[in-house]
Amino acid sequence: MPLAMFTGGGSWFVREASRNLIADGWQVALSDIDLDGAKENAKEIGGDNIASVERLDVTDLDAVKGYADGLAAKFGTIDALVNVAGGTNYLKMPRLPLHETDPNTWPKILLPNINGTINCCYAVVPHMIAAKGGAIVNLSSGMGLKGRANMALYSFAKGGIVTFTHALCRELAPHNIRVNSIAPGSAESRWIPGLKPTDQGSTIPPLGTRTSAKDVGDAIHYLISDKARHITGICLDISGGSSLH
Repeated sequence: MPLAMFTGGGSWFVREASRNLIADGWQVALSDIDLDGAKENAKEIGGDNIASVERLDVTDLDAVKGYADGLAAKFGTIDALVNVAGGTNYLKMPRLPLHETDPNTWPKILLPNINGTINCCYAVVPHMIAAKGGAIVNLSSGMGLKGRANMALYSFAKGGIVTFTHALCRELAPHNIRVNSIAPGSAESRWIPGLKPTDQGSTIPPLGTRTSAKDVGDAIHYLISDKARHITGICLDISGGSSLH
């Protein structure tokens, strides 16, 4: 039974993607620095295909390596890695012009999003190479495609994930490992559960509705599945057209 390792295991994106994968016969391992959030998702998903639920700080490389090595030892390998940990909503920080931000807060944005993604790939890729295959999905953002005022650092981090994905897909293609990213728009989440068309001062997407957690989960599921077996290096825009670039 294949295994998918998710970071940001308390995310609604992870919840919806996990449901899809479990329906396909996968096991899922949920990790999050917020263990209660991951446990809540695991309880809602239910079933025996929840391989593990653990606390993990993705900015701690040693912890990430130990976690990935443990999963691979227990389940044979890690067939898919989905890097969702990061974001900014959990920080509850005001959106400010760069020159008005406190430099002491910058690592809180950059480390989970950039270093966290790199750490998890660094830890998991050797297991995928040994298994001669795998799929990685990295979470970017519409802000990583176009950038947004008062969110410069976050835009920088998420844009970096896109180019990191491009580079890694070229390195890993000879090992039959696909690496893709996704860029949600203003999507519903456990931080913004009832997102309305006018929330956050944003315009309504061309398709007329906000991105749902299921929209994002379906995209993650697709990129992991065999239906995307010849797709690598892309950034899939899931924004209803609001992040066109």
